[in-house]
Amino acid sequence: MKKRSPVQEIILSSFLLISFMSQAQDYEVYVSSRGENAVKKYSAYGDYLGYFVAPGEGGLNGTEDILFHPDGSVLVTGFGNTTIKRYDGETGAFLGDFSSGYALATPSKMSIGPDSLIYVTQWDAVQNNIVRFDLDGNFVDEFTTEGAPNGLGHLWDADGNFYVALFGTGADGVVRKFDADGNDLGDFINSGVLQGPTSIWVNAEGHMFVEDWSVGTVLEYSSSGSYLGVFNSGSMNNPEGIAMTPDGLLLIGDWGQDVVHILDTLGNHLGIFAAGEGLSDPNSVKIRMIDTPDTTVHVTDLPVSTWEVLPNIGSGPFTLQLHGSFSFLYVYDEQGTMVDQLNVQGKQSFQWEPADLPAGMYLLVCSTSDGLQATRKILLQK
Repeated sequence: MKKRSPVQEIILSSFLLISFMSQAQDYEVYVSSRGENAVKKYSAYGDYLGYFVAPGEGGLNGTEDILFHPDGSVLVTGFGNTTIKRYDGETGAFLGDFSSGYALATPSKMSIGPDSLIYVTQWDAVQNNIVRFDLDGNFVDEFTTEGAPNGLGHLWDADGNFYVALFGTGADGVVRKFDADGNDLGDFINSGVLQGPTSIWVNAEGHMFVEDWSVGTVLEYSSSGSYLGVFNSGSMNNPEGIAMTPDGLLLIGDWGQDVVHILDTLGNHLGIFAAGEGLSDPNSVKIRMIDTPDTTVHVTDLPVSTWEVLPNIGSGPFTLQLHGSFSFLYVYDEQGTMVDQLNVQGKQSFQWEPADLPAGMYLLVCSTSDGLQATRKILLQK
């Protein structure tokens, strides 16, 4: 067996140590697999970690949404269930039915509101008010007196107003607005452009983004509900479910392709985060921070804040932004072999193209003329 060189051993050690460093602020991604009646789990880099909720565990039927309870357990709704299911936050073992006192009719999406109550939308044609439960699972009330048929994703603004995507027939969907007391304020978004809204979110400027399941787009609206344009099109078939990573990337589920897409904050499609392994009809994507001991080990001479690479997951090209005086960029694969080297002296921002490199994890090392180094890790996807 061929021995690794000392340099290779150092690089491999760096991979391991950087992994330890990232664990203190690491996260995992939970994805519903509706077609399997299950929930899958992935690492922050898209590595498949297996089932979190095994198919049909606890009677789960038609996975709709995932919610992390403050006590550490995980709540899951199923389209064919009348209660919210509860699972152990570590093992995914079924702990029993969470909600009580109210039989839900085709429950869909859940959120914990500003009043610390759990809001649940219902898809049913007759019983479709927004329902509230306390954190012990006890029924509180129907938040809305007006129905919210085919209700899906929802959120609140700074004034406590409640917005919910109503899918409708898939051709006449709207985003409805309610005040903090559940009074119907009418349609917030009802344009001829929007057809089948599923998930919604708001950016720092107050713009609302709406996934349109029917036509495979994400649309952008102003803070007053005026249509601004298409945020993304041509990448997805039936988007539903949204999560934002700590570094600002968007993870969006797609029924039609049975994948989770990666988008940047400008709507550019960066690649596929998750696919295969039986993933079927992913309609909920959630990020959960991992609480691990701070095992930081200093493997760099310079802080990582001296440069950044965007995105850290994708097929390339990757944009490098340097905030220090660097001379060289070295790229190593997981075996510690240098696969690329660039002279970056005098550069502040540039793109690195991985060319013919295979998919996998790579270590990027920026070095100064004095030999000081700072490292970043990326996942190259093909």
